[in-house]
Amino acid sequence: MNNNSRLSNVIKNVSFGLLAQGIQMVLGFVSRNIFIQYLAVEYLGVNGLFTNILALLSLAELGITSAIVYSLYQPLAEKDEKKLAGLIGFFSKVYSRIALIVAIIGLALVPFLTSIVENPSQPIADNLYVIYLLFLFNTVSAYFMQYKLSLFHADQKSYVISKNNTLLFLLQSLAQIVVLILFKNFIAYLLVQSVFQLVSNFVISRKVAQHYPFLKVYKNEVIADEAKQKIYSNVKSTGLVKVGGLLVNSTDNLFLNYFSGLIQVGFLSNYVLLTGLASGLIMQVFSGLTGSIANINVTESKEKQTNTFHIVNFANFWIFGLATIGIVFLINDFILLWIGEKFVLSQNVVLALALNFYIFGMQNAVWTFKSTFGFFKQGQYLVLLTALINVIFSFIFGYFYGLFGILIATAVARLLTNAWYDPYIVFTLGLKQNPLSYLKKYITYLIVIMVSLIVLFGMDYYFPITGLIGLMWKILLCIFIPNGIIYLVFKNTIEFKNLILILKAVVAKVKIP
Repeated sequence: MNNNSRLSNVIKNVSFGLLAQGIQMVLGFVSRNIFIQYLAVEYLGVNGLFTNILALLSLAELGITSAIVYSLYQPLAEKDEKKLAGLIGFFSKVYSRIALIVAIIGLALVPFLTSIVENPSQPIADNLYVIYLLFLFNTVSAYFMQYKLSLFHADQKSYVISKNNTLLFLLQSLAQIVVLILFKNFIAYLLVQSVFQLVSNFVISRKVAQHYPFLKVYKNEVIADEAKQKIYSNVKSTGLVKVGGLLVNSTDNLFLNYFSGLIQVGFLSNYVLLTGLASGLIMQVFSGLTGSIANINVTESKEKQTNTFHIVNFANFWIFGLATIGIVFLINDFILLWIGEKFVLSQNVVLALALNFYIFGMQNAVWTFKSTFGFFKQGQYLVLLTALINVIFSFIFGYFYGLFGILIATAVARLLTNAWYDPYIVFTLGLKQNPLSYLKKYITYLIVIMVSLIVLFGMDYYFPITGLIGLMWKILLCIFIPNGIIYLVFKNTIEFKNLILILKAVVAKVKIP
């Protein structure tokens, strides 16, 4: 595949991904406002708590999605339709079993719900089982289409899914808003989501049939035992990573509920919504690159791969760095104007939240290259150490420092393990380069962010403005000061120059010279 074809796919994937995420952001704010207005704050806590619990149930998936996508790269590059059909048929059976396992485990938790959700308000207590079962249904039903989504992502056609999801999410959100206004009923709100999940499954099946008609032609094709064994081997490794990742990412609300109760979980959920929307918007850009990066790693030289990594990593820093600065400098002002002082958390909690956001975000380029290189075994046990450190520190720090301690525990666990090990693997085994070059850039990037924040808070100290005008003033500072510092520091670097060339090529829609 030539550079122009990759660029065309990237433009489509990123454009539609950003459009989809932008619509989700707008509707997310609107629906959250209406949610808070018409339902008690405890419902936010239940929503966050059950979401985390069911994320833990997805351990049954054991990270097979990453193994699936990786196994599709080579046959897609070679246009081997028979092998693709065999793989998709195999994955269909695997995911059906996963859905069944998740359903069984989920149902087994039903008798323990009253112990998990302590002292809920009476309306929640009366409908606790129904609410949970609706969450479980929505989770299980999504598994039946996951393997088909993987085909689009591996084939650099994520834009097909983005277009589909945008329309359905728009309709779902509008329906949920109407239900909240008319009935003020959380169960009806979840029922709407269930209906649209089923509609989404049907639409995706139609899209797969349209784009990949050969799947029907070779529907009885089976893959060789050797290929299955390789997939199982990768699944074992990605499964361990999945377990560790979920224990790191999905236990904060459980600890917070234990130490502080559902109301604090609800307060945090507003911040998580905002950071999640920012992360989702950014990830749409980079997820649109994954298929093209995989193609480069399969077909291009090490020099091309290394240059691509540094460009992607620099772009990753630029965008995630700006977002991190925005979280620290703006999020409390936004929460105050959006839903009121009652929902504002302390600045130290915001700093801890932003630190986690940045550490996680800066792993994005590394994880993309690690997965597309197929390095699933490397670090498969280390992520369990990350999870163990997180659980132990979350309990200790959460006991003494509450929410701030729980968030700091997650940051510490990541810094001690994957933040340094995964780059080491990518550079030594994949790119065949000295990983110290990555570390130097990482430290430089972090210093730039710290300097930007110092300047911003200094400006705010000497020119304090409150209210909506103050928020607009701070947004302008966030746009110009960090970008100005980044330009001055990096304008002569190869990554900066190459990134500008790529952006110009994207705008012009021509082949990169």
